[in-house]
Parts: sequence; C-alpha cells; structure tokens
Amino acid sequence: MTKEKKACYGEPEQLGEILMRVLEGRKFRLECGHYVTFGSHLGNDITIYNGKKFKIICSQCGY
Repeated sequence: MTKEKKACYGEPEQLGEILMRVLEGRKFRLECGHYVTFGSHLGNDITIYNGKKFKIICSQCGY
C-alpha cells in the first residue's frame, strides 16, 4: 500500500468514537435473533460481515 493510500484510512479509535456517539444506549435485534445494547457492559459483542450488504450477528453465533 502506498503512503497516499494509507493516509486515506482513519484510526480504530475514530471508528469507535463514531459508533459510540451514534449508537450509545440504542438497542437492536441482530440478524441471528439475539439482541445488543450499545455502550452497555452487559451487552452482546457483535460481528459485522462486510460486503455489498452488512450481516450483523452476535459473536456467539459468528463461530
């Protein structure tokens, strides 16, 4: 990867800040049928499969 292309990518902390700002406290049902509450220490971890359409499931169902 060239330096120019590498400079286009943000840091992981930036992504985490965006997700927390937008999703904190919100609750969702995942495609696997389980639920997640963002920003809660008791919430499920999630796995996001990237592609033409995201597939979002809990980490337990991702194995």
